[in-house]
Parts: sequence; C-alpha cells; structure tokens
Amino acid sequence: MTIAQEKNSTIGLVELPQLKLSDPDGNDFYSLRKYEPIVSKQILLSSLEAGGFEAKFINLRDGDYEENYGRITWRGIELTKNYVGIDIKTVDPASCAVWCITINFTLYREIAVILLKHLASKGRPVVVGGSDPIADPEFYLRNGAAVVVQDKSGAANWPLFNYLLGKGSKEELTGVTLADGTQYRKSKKPLHPEEWPLPSLDVAKQCLGNQYWMDPFPEHLLPIGSIFPDMGCDRHCDFCQTPTYGTGYRRMSPQRVLEWLDIQRQAGAKSVVSVSDQFLGRVIFPGGREEVLEIMNG
Repeated sequence: MTIAQEKNSTIGLVELPQLKLSDPDGNDFYSLRKYEPIVSKQILLSSLEAGGFEAKFINLRDGDYEENYGRITWRGIELTKNYVGIDIKTVDPASCAVWCITINFTLYREIAVILLKHLASKGRPVVVGGSDPIADPEFYLRNGAAVVVQDKSGAANWPLFNYLLGKGSKEELTGVTLADGTQYRKSKKPLHPEEWPLPSLDVAKQCLGNQYWMDPFPEHLLPIGSIFPDMGCDRHCDFCQTPTYGTGYRRMSPQRVLEWLDIQRQAGAKSVVSVSDQFLGRVIFPGGREEVLEIMNG
C-alpha cells in the first residue's frame, strides 16, 4: 500500500455496476436495479466533505455496457453472470489518491473483486466497506484491499483517510483492518445517525434515482431521494447480520429526519425511500410511536 502524495488528494467513491443473471433465452433471474437512489454514497460523500476532504463520485451503474464474467448452474439452468453499467476498465486507477468501494451483498463479490483489482493496479490504496466485508474481511484483503472498514457508523472515516493521505498517524485509526492483518479495534464511540453531516444539494442531486426495486414508479414521483434514518437493531434474528455491526440501535430525531427530507426536496426529489435498518424499532422505546407519526406527517 502506498500512502498518497500531496499533489493528489482526491478520494474516489465508486458504485459497483449492476449484476445481471440471464438464462439461455435471455430471461433475467435477478432484478435490474440500475437507477435506484444511492444512499450509502450520499452519507459517505457528506461525511468526507464535512471533514475537509476532496471526493468525487463515480457511478458505474449509470450506463449500458455489459460484460460477462462467468456462469453458474441453478436448478439445472445455466445462467450467465454479467455486469451492466459502465466498463470498469474505463476508470483510470491513477486518477485518485485513494479509492473506496462498498459491498453490501455477497452475490456482488465477484464484481467487487474485478473492480478492486483494477483500481489497485496502479498502487493506489483501495478502501472496502459494507456489510459483506464486515462479515468476511479476509476475503477482500486477500484480493487486494488496503483497508477493510469494520465500523459501520462512520467514526472510522476521517482518521482513516487522513492516514491514507499522509496527514494522520496509525495511532488514530479505529474500526479498520489493514492489508497486513493489523486490526485497529473500535477505540471511538460509534457515530450516532444524528451526527451524520447533512448532504449538500450537489451531493443529494448526484444520489437521486428513478427506480426502486422492479415496480415502476409513477412519473410524478420521480426522481426519488433517499434517507437512512436509523442504524442497527437490538433484536437478534438468526437470518440477520445487522445486530453484529456493534452499533446498537441508533436513530435520528424526527427533526433531523425532516432536515434530511427537506434537502432531498430541494435537490428535486418528488418522493423519498427510507433505506432503514429498523424504522419501526422506534415504537418499542418511550415516545417512539409519536416519533414515527411526526416523521410520517412531515
């Protein structure tokens, strides 16, 4: 891993291309969700801007290029695995000082590794975050990641990027694992969603979408904004990884949620999806029912 030089301090945040699974007749076996709002990058871009970092967003879902990267047999049907969007090879791996990608679903691992190896090919450090690297950091470290972020709250961001840009020390790192296996455990209190910086209008506009899942949205509800008003969960279900994030259940106040919603409105959103870990989890806490009603009533 090479620590970035002063002349280039841009952090590149890259959204993965879309996965496409097709049978020999061209039928899709996975929902194409290329144009959904991108809440994770909205939160991260806002955090980096608030920390004084220079960051740019590259959305590799936003295109029609298609490339095959393998096949798989499911219930006797041979499916081709393609990624759809923008050709990964068109991204100049030397154009940013540090790269950052997010993977929340295991079925995106192969696409993530293709992108990861390309971005790392010029010696720039690649930071990997999201639910899947939290679950299996060693996989991504073996495949070229310089750092895996294991603090999902955002508390790791500023110390990490200061270090990678040569402006901070290792001693300040928290909630990350480096490529050599050194783990810096969470030494800081996880950030509360209330503390997440509000996005600028420019960031909010970049992260708007025109689709959510497969059902078409009415035209008068487009474009679509997004918010993430709570994080974590205090329930423990055997099928869910969320309680292992180590953050506990943390929620924005109704006032803060409405501030985020207002920015989505100013950015042009005609509707907003709440990509929440456990929005209705509020109701098990005192005053939670009133919070839900206050938010939904706007």
